[in-house]
Amino acid sequence: MKRALLTISAILIASSVIAQEQSLEEFRRQALLEMRQFKNKAKEEYRDFRAKANAEYAEFLKHAWEERALAPSIEPPKIDPPVQPVAPPRIADKPISPKPIVFGGVKPMPKPVVPKMPKIDVPEVKPEEEPLILKMPVNFYGATCNIRLKPGTGEVQLSQTTEEAVSKAWLELADGRYDLMLADCIALRDSLRLCDWGYYQLTKRVSEEFCEAQHTNNTKILQAFLMTQAGYKIRIGRSNNNIYLLFPSKSIIYRAPYYKLDGVSYYLLDKDFTGSSINVCQAAFPGEQGFSININELPRLPYAPTTARKHMSLKYPDANISFAANKNLIDFYNTFPRTTWDIFSYTSLSSEAKEAIYPVLRKAIEGKNEATAANILINFVQTGFQYKTDQQQFGYERSLFGDETLFYPYSDCEDRSILYSILVRELLGLDVALVSYPGHLATAVCFKEGPYGDYFNVDGKKFTVCDPTYIGAHIGLTMPDMDNNKAELTILQ
Repeated sequence: MKRALLTISAILIASSVIAQEQSLEEFRRQALLEMRQFKNKAKEEYRDFRAKANAEYAEFLKHAWEERALAPSIEPPKIDPPVQPVAPPRIADKPISPKPIVFGGVKPMPKPVVPKMPKIDVPEVKPEEEPLILKMPVNFYGATCNIRLKPGTGEVQLSQTTEEAVSKAWLELADGRYDLMLADCIALRDSLRLCDWGYYQLTKRVSEEFCEAQHTNNTKILQAFLMTQAGYKIRIGRSNNNIYLLFPSKSIIYRAPYYKLDGVSYYLLDKDFTGSSINVCQAAFPGEQGFSININELPRLPYAPTTARKHMSLKYPDANISFAANKNLIDFYNTFPRTTWDIFSYTSLSSEAKEAIYPVLRKAIEGKNEATAANILINFVQTGFQYKTDQQQFGYERSLFGDETLFYPYSDCEDRSILYSILVRELLGLDVALVSYPGHLATAVCFKEGPYGDYFNVDGKKFTVCDPTYIGAHIGLTMPDMDNNKAELTILQ
C-alpha cells in the first residue's frame, strides 16, 4: 500500500512538472509573439512618423526659404614666437616661491555636450530579396564599407534649386529607395564610433560615391537627407543654383562664413562658396537633435602605421618614446575644421598612442611627487619635439590633435600646450587650464600641493603656470615678455 501511494505521488508530481513545463513553454511563445507584435507596431509607428516628417519638411522646402546675410569668416588667432625661447639655467632643487599673477580673466568655455542621436529603425530584407540587393563599396579612411542598395535605385536629379525642385527631390529621397543606404550609414556610425563630424564625412563619401561626383547638387541633397534622417540638425541653403549645407556649432569654426538663428551660429563649410548671402530653408526637421564638432570618442579606424617617430626628454632620458601614428586617423584629422583650442585638448590620444607612450611615461614619473612628475612631463614636451610655427610647417594657422603632434616633424606652442594638457589630466589626474596670451598659448595646472611659482587664482583654485614651449623652464616660470594683464584662462572641465 505504501509503495502504491509513493508511485501515485510520483505520477502526480511528474504530471505537475510536465504541466508546468507546458505552461512555461506556452508563456514563452506568447511573450515572443507579443514582443514581435510590439516591435512591428513600433516599426509601423516609426515609419509613419518618418513619412509624416518628410512630407511636412518637403512642404516647408516649398515656402520656408529666407535670404540671410553671412557674417565674414573669423580668422584663427595668430600666435607662436618665431624663435623658441630658452629658460635661464637654474638650480633644480631651488624652491620656487608662489607668486600670484594679475591676469585678464577666465574665458567661459563649458565642455561641449554631444547630443545623443535617436535610434533608427533598420529595414529588414526578405530572404528572397537578398540576392537582388546591390552592395556599393566605400573606402572610409581604411575601412571598407559595403552600402546596400535596393534594386533599381537611381540617382535623384536636382538640376535646378527652385523651391519646387528641391521639395520634389526630397519626396523622391523619402520614397523608400534609400532606406538600406540610410540604415547602413547609421550602423557604420555606431560600429566605427563616429562623432558627428565623422558621420558628416561618412555621408559625404557615400553620397559622392553613389553619385560618382563631388560637390554637386545631387550629392548635397542626398547627404542632407542621410543626415536629417539620422537626427542631425543642419540647414539647407542655395545660392547661384548651387545647394549648400550649413552646420550649427557652439564652438567657433574659423575660416567659414556663418549666420545666426535663435542664438546659434550655422557655418557654411564649402570652400567654393564666395557670396556674402545665401537663401536658407529655416525649417527644422522634426526630431532633430543637434550637431557638435566635439570628439568624445575616437573613431575605430583600421590601423595603418606610419614611420615611427622618436621623442625623448633631454633632462629625463627615461621619458623616451617611439610611436607610429595611424595614417587613417591622421587623414581623418586633416578634414577637421579649424576651431577653438579646447576642442583639441578635450580629444584624448588614440588607443595606439596610449599603449605606446603611457607605460613609458608612467614609469618615468612613478614614485615622484606631483611637482617632479609635472616637470618630467613638461621637459618631455619642451625638448622631445622640434619647434616650427604653423606658417613654417603648413603655410597657415592650424592646431594639432595629440596624435598629430606625435606624428608631424614639428609643433608649435598651441600643439605642445594641447598635448601637455592631455598628459597632465590623464596621467596625473589634475585640472588644467589653457592660458592665452597675446601671440602665445601656454598651460596652467591646479596642483593639489601647490602652487609652485607664478600662479593664477580662479575662485580660490590656484593654477600654476606651466609653459611647454619655454625650453628648460620648470613649472611656475612664465615666459619673458608675456602680458599677464591680457592673459585669458580657459578651464578644461
